[in-house]
Amino acid sequence: MSGRKYTWANNLHHQTFEKLERVLVCTELEAKYPHTTVFALSREISDHTPLLMNTNQPSSANQPNFKFELGWLLRDGFCDMVSEIWQNVQHAGTPLEHWQAKIRRLRQYLRGWAKNTSGAYKKEKS
Repeated sequence: MSGRKYTWANNLHHQTFEKLERVLVCTELEAKYPHTTVFALSREISDHTPLLMNTNQPSSANQPNFKFELGWLLRDGFCDMVSEIWQNVQHAGTPLEHWQAKIRRLRQYLRGWAKNTSGAYKKEKS
C-alpha cells in the first residue's frame, strides 16, 4: 500500500493508529494483473481511509470513465429505476461475477439514461 502506513485513526488527544482496511484478491487476479498497486486516498469525512486498487491496465480510449452524478438522486423514480435494473440482472457464476454483471449492466444503462436526460433537459432549457 502506498501513500499511508495506517488506514484508521481515532480523533482523541493521544491518537491510536491501526491498519484496518485491506484489499483481498485471489491468485488468479494477481496472475492476470501482476503490476497491481494499492493507494491510500485522503480521508476527508470518515476516520477510515479509502483504498484504490489500480491494475495499471490502459483504459479503453473509446469508453469514457463512468461518473455518478449526485443530482441523479434528486430525480423522480431514480432509485426505483436502479433497483429494477439491479434485480433484473441474472448471471451464473461466482458471487463476484454476479455482482460485476449487475454493476456492468447498471453502468451501461445509466450512461444511456444520463445522455437522454441531459439531452431532454437541454432541449427544454432552450
